[in-house]
Amino acid sequence: MHLFKTSSILLLSSAFTISNAQTKKEIKIFNIKSCAITVTSIDSNSGKEKKITDSYTAFDKGENIIEEKEHDRNGIFKNHESNKYNRNGDETERIQLDGKGNIIPKTITEYNSNNYKKTESIYDGKGLLIEKTQISYNPDGEKNAEVVTNASGKTINRSVYTCDKNGLKRDKKTFNAAGQLLMLKKSITHFNS
Repeated sequence: MHLFKTSSILLLSSAFTISNAQTKKEIKIFNIKSCAITVTSIDSNSGKEKKITDSYTAFDKGENIIEEKEHDRNGIFKNHESNKYNRNGDETERIQLDGKGNIIPKTITEYNSNNYKKTESIYDGKGLLIEKTQISYNPDGEKNAEVVTNASGKTINRSVYTCDKNGLKRDKKTFNAAGQLLMLKKSITHFNS
């Protein structure tokens, strides 16, 4: 019995490592549609097996994750996400669901003609807008500002990005609706000689 437990644990550990380590290349080569990870535990007193689904992941033909479900070690629901993508493989919709399948938040992302993220809108389970982030870019295609607004269009905060002469992000300043600086995030880049 003890040998069986050890073998089962090793087998489960190996299966978990293999399935969690799948790359987009492997998903494409082996035409993987989905992957479910189950965990079997054995009660040391009774010897009874208990099998639970740890996680489930489904992929589209572009190797993108279209659905993910996670459970805790007792098999209790933890997380469920559903995703949609455009023809470029960019995420256009992300839905988080509760244990009964009800939408918690839903995020819709739109892209501009250069395929840069233009807006990100977050909706509640009833489909009502909670907040919207609008993103703008300079002529070189570098993000230079983000404005976050609430459902009525009132600004919650705005961020401004600056770049150095090489186009590398130098800093991000985030301001509240009143224009007061909330955060300054600096990026210091070191180059090889």
